Amino acid sequence: MSRAFAYSILLLIVTGSCLLEYGGARWLGSLSRARQNQLAVFLFGAGALAVARWHPSIILTNGVVLLAALLAGAFLSRQIGTAGALATMLMVAAIVDLLSAYAGPSRWLIDQARRGHTGYALQYLAVSWKLKDRVVPVIGISDLMFFTLAVSVVRRVGWHEMPALLVPLGALLSALVVGLWAGFTPALPFLAAGVLLMSRQAGADVN
Repeated sequence: MSRAFAYSILLLIVTGSCLLEYGGARWLGSLSRARQNQLAVFLFGAGALAVARWHPSIILTNGVVLLAALLAGAFLSRQIGTAGALATMLMVAAIVDLLSAYAGPSRWLIDQARRGHTGYALQYLAVSWKLKDRVVPVIGISDLMFFTLAVSVVRRVGWHEMPALLVPLGALLSALVVGLWAGFTPALPFLAAGVLLMSRQAGADVN
């Protein structure tokens, strides 16, 4: 398999995952909170039963990761009412992500994955790709959760649909491209920077 083809697959996985989260966030946002709560209980229960019943294939675990990130991000977004509060939360998450990536749990997991010691555990922490019997983590559950959080909040505070999707998506794709060039790169600093810059631009346009 050529490197260019592999990189294209990774870009498609990240883009597809984010599009699914965005569509799910829009759908959940159209429901009442009571309906969202009922749906969350049902989907988590169905996911748990599926994992217990069937062998944890990459398709199943990817679905569980996407579902968990969607529901967690959507529910967390309920607590944030302004773009400023969102920017603050993303900056804090970015700092934690940096620390974890270079001297914490994320670094340990990546090191273990490179040695092939994580087994199926890594499949429940990231949307992954199976390559020659190796699980390759592509985008983490926390990155997808904060993506969902970001798009849910910015849509609520008045961003148009295209920026609400493209700014967070472009930030995560930028992190992937840098990671492919320089090695493992935390994505949340890119997401925080993209949302913060767009929020400031939107504020400048209003003024």
